[in-house]
Amino acid sequence: MDMLETYVRGWHESALSILALAADLDDADWARQTDCEEWTVKDVVAHLAHLESELCHTEQNDPEQAGGTEVVSAYTAKGVEARRHETPATVVAELAAAVELRASRLADLPDDPSAPAPVTPGGVQWSWDTLLRNRSVDMWVHEQDIRRAVGRPGGLDSTGAQIAVMTFSFAMPYVLGKRVKPPAMSTVRWEVTGEMPLELAVRVGEDGRASAIESLDEPTATLTMKTEAFTVLCAGRRRPDDVKVGIHGDEDLGRAILSAMAIMP
Repeated sequence: MDMLETYVRGWHESALSILALAADLDDADWARQTDCEEWTVKDVVAHLAHLESELCHTEQNDPEQAGGTEVVSAYTAKGVEARRHETPATVVAELAAAVELRASRLADLPDDPSAPAPVTPGGVQWSWDTLLRNRSVDMWVHEQDIRRAVGRPGGLDSTGAQIAVMTFSFAMPYVLGKRVKPPAMSTVRWEVTGEMPLELAVRVGEDGRASAIESLDEPTATLTMKTEAFTVLCAGRRRPDDVKVGIHGDEDLGRAILSAMAIMP
């Protein structure tokens, strides 16, 4: 299975999980606040319905962002606001229909993952690889937002979880070298345990650039956490003080890294 197929599989699994969860939610659940600022459970589903419906167009429907590479908050907020007065059943039905159509179309994937995707959220300039990876991560992260809000844990061992952990891990050298900027030759190890274990070692070079290395015997700092804590921090859902994390070695460096790990806009 190539990476595009894996991304589609992760996205689809998470989407179906959300739809299954939605069938069991009551009015109180739909109104519960999530870790997304100012968004309830219903708002999160409305956001997903908006994006997936937009991606069902055969050509770019909303080119207002064309030329950029980041989806701005105004675009996502507009989709939620447009569905503010819809019932939960209506936004669920919209999401279900969009997911079904998208899944049928994504059964035939392009040969070149680097080719520009013809339709993207807000018209951003993304390749097929970027689009499908980001949709998988976004869908899974929002599945977890809903699960935490309504107290129904799960999905931490899914394909979407694997893709999210992999994607977030790729950004940790950037976090260390560009955001935290510790002295040259500083070394950090992330030890993630649980459903999607990860061991990542990163070193800052003499030029200030950080990169992953194969092994590390005595790191400057070691950060230990479970899969959920790692993904919650990387997704910017909670502050470091709100999750269980262990710091060994340079505690000041460790705390600075934890505060800089949020990479999702």
